[in-house]
Amino acid sequence: MKLGYRYKLKPTTKQKATLIEWLNLCRRQYNYRLAERFRWWESTRTPINACPLTASIVPVETIYQNIPEYRVQVRDGRKLDKNGQPITKKGDKHPNIIDGYVQWLTVQLADLKNTKKLFPEYKSVHSQVFQDVIGRVETAFSNFIKPDKNGNRAGKPKFKGLHYYKSFTYSQLKNKHIQSKHINLPGIGNVEVIFHRPIPTGFIVKLGTIKLEADGWYISLSLEDKSIPQEDEEIRPTIENSIAIDVGLERFLTRDDGSYVEIPRFLRKSAGRMSRLQHRKSKLPNGSKDKQKLYTAIAKLHQKIARQRLNFHFTTAYKLFDKADVIFVEDLKLKNLIRRNKPKTENGNFIPNGQSSSSGMNKSWLDAAHGAFIQILQWVAWKLSKSVVKVDSWGTSQFCHACLNKVPKTLSDRWHSCDCGAEINRDENSAILVKSVGLGLALRKTAPRGKSSSATQLSTGVLCADANAS
Repeated sequence: MKLGYRYKLKPTTKQKATLIEWLNLCRRQYNYRLAERFRWWESTRTPINACPLTASIVPVETIYQNIPEYRVQVRDGRKLDKNGQPITKKGDKHPNIIDGYVQWLTVQLADLKNTKKLFPEYKSVHSQVFQDVIGRVETAFSNFIKPDKNGNRAGKPKFKGLHYYKSFTYSQLKNKHIQSKHINLPGIGNVEVIFHRPIPTGFIVKLGTIKLEADGWYISLSLEDKSIPQEDEEIRPTIENSIAIDVGLERFLTRDDGSYVEIPRFLRKSAGRMSRLQHRKSKLPNGSKDKQKLYTAIAKLHQKIARQRLNFHFTTAYKLFDKADVIFVEDLKLKNLIRRNKPKTENGNFIPNGQSSSSGMNKSWLDAAHGAFIQILQWVAWKLSKSVVKVDSWGTSQFCHACLNKVPKTLSDRWHSCDCGAEINRDENSAILVKSVGLGLALRKTAPRGKSSSATQLSTGVLCADANAS
């Protein structure tokens, strides 16, 4: 089992200066190594619309300039074979260029020695910290050039400005570095830490990430105990041990029994104070101490809002699991709900597309953060050995939970009224249907895409939806 614990650090003034200096050096190294990758990447490519007779092609010797063909291993490897002998040994040669592609991770890791020789200020930074910087560059660039399992790629990595590189990591922190009221950070010394909860017995500290936030320094410890299995237990859902929820903006969530949780609207409630701080900041000259104080106050207010929302999500998740072992939720595409509306044209002119009203709704969706809540709900379920089941949301708001007949509604219709006599809140009706579909009590018969079905007479226990239902 793996866990992550976060603690507040209380460094001295000298230690704060060292931490800030390390952040700056890590940021400079990150930007340099990223630029190194981009230079090689751009030099090996020619625009697809360029004529091969006129296109400027970088010579091969320039492409692989200052990149050694092989690297020699300086010590035995840590991985052992069946006989207990190291798989790789001192003196082994490993190629840095395979099929024309540079193995940048190993090349840049090996080049850190030269960096410390050329720039003595880098010698003060622990080697693990710089190795993690190279790892971050590798991850960012690999996500950019290599598609994931769905064929999607991440955006182009950006160079980090002064206020956009806020953390560094010790990749091999150990339990021996943890003391009663201090943590021994290699290269920095004993830093006072507030252990508001003890590290669980049997867990081993694997790494630690130091991060600068609006109200000070924090350390996040990655803990692991291999003796505890991580397999999820399969729980068979029943009517008694399961509940269903429907999320929305009128209410944060509505359960199938009719109970609901109101939206706290933390961002909306703090909007007035945020606006006043922003207005005062805009009137002050750049670089002044008073303006810097307002920057800090605004950052702390954003941090407070985020923490309030996170605490609300965790509290709500634990309360839900106090009453059930399985929770059914709609499998919503939440990113689609906050997209900008497509522009509309008429006779070559742009006409209103409803983006103004949509922007306010998008802000409310982001304030509620239902996507983050579902992730927290899944994490709490894993921690408590319980289960979260996602149910296809297609049609759940358009049918009656009692007779399963279709009852079309627009987004503004908040009350479900059916000819069978069912009178109920729209969200509660959807939650009941989500539970019915999750338990298999209501089954869908879907018509082919693009072809609507006019069938309204349904057999008992069968939910029939057409392709136009939403």
